Amino acid sequence: MQRPASLFTSQGGQQLKARVVRVASFWIDRTEVTRRAYRAFLADTGYRPPHVTESWADDGWNWTGIDYPAGTADHPVVMASFYDAQAYCSWAGKRLPSESEWQLAALGTAGDNRVFPWGDTYDGAKLNHGQMMEPNFDDSDGYLTTSPVGAFPAGRSPYGLEDAFGNAWEFTSDWRVDSWELVSFEEGGQGLQDVHSPGPGLYVAVRGGAYFFDLRPNPAGERNHFLPELRRKTSGFRCAR
Repeated sequence: MQRPASLFTSQGGQQLKARVVRVASFWIDRTEVTRRAYRAFLADTGYRPPHVTESWADDGWNWTGIDYPAGTADHPVVMASFYDAQAYCSWAGKRLPSESEWQLAALGTAGDNRVFPWGDTYDGAKLNHGQMMEPNFDDSDGYLTTSPVGAFPAGRSPYGLEDAFGNAWEFTSDWRVDSWELVSFEEGGQGLQDVHSPGPGLYVAVRGGAYFFDLRPNPAGERNHFLPELRRKTSGFRCAR
C-alpha cells in the first residue's frame, strides 16, 4: 500500500472541467483486488459470488460457487458491482477511494500534469489495453483479457500503483457528476478540499480503463461511469483507507 501526502491534484475529465483540489493523507492498495483475495471474502462471509445469468458469462467469467475460473487467482476480480466492491472493502476494514484520491495516486499532483501514470506519452507496453476495432480485445500486450496484477511494472504511477490504467475499470466512492455544483467540498486557501460526490445519483464514477479499452484516441475517456448494480467483465476495484 502507498500513502500519498496531503497534496493537490487536478481533477477533471470529459464534461468536468479540471480544478485543483486538496487531498488529505490516505492509504490506497498498490494493486487491484485479486480473485484470490475476493475468494477469502466469500469464504468468510457467504457473500454471493461473481455470477451473471447470461450466456456470455459462462465463457470463462462466472465463478463456480466461491471458486474463480482456473488459472486466474492473481487476476483482478471482475464481475463485481459497486455494491460488491463496497462490501469487500468494508470486510477488509477499508473503503473505496474517492475520485480525487484515486487520481492523485494514479496521476500524481497537479504540477505533474501527467496524462498517463507513467508520463505524457502513450505506450502500449505499459498497460493491459484494448483496441478501437471491434471486438476491442487485443492480445498484443500478451493478454487477451485480464492479466495478473502487477504484470506491467513499467506502467506504475508516481506512487507505485500497479495497473492504474488498463486491466480493469476501478470503482470509486463517488457518484458521477459533470458539474462542480453537484460536488460537496470545503473551501480552503489553496483550493477545494475533501471533494466528494455523495449522491444520490444514477451512475458511479469509475476510472482507469480496462483490458479492451483503447486510451490512444481519448486519454480522458478513462473517466467513465457505470450503473452501480451492474456486474461487468471489465469492472474491478482497489481499496483505500
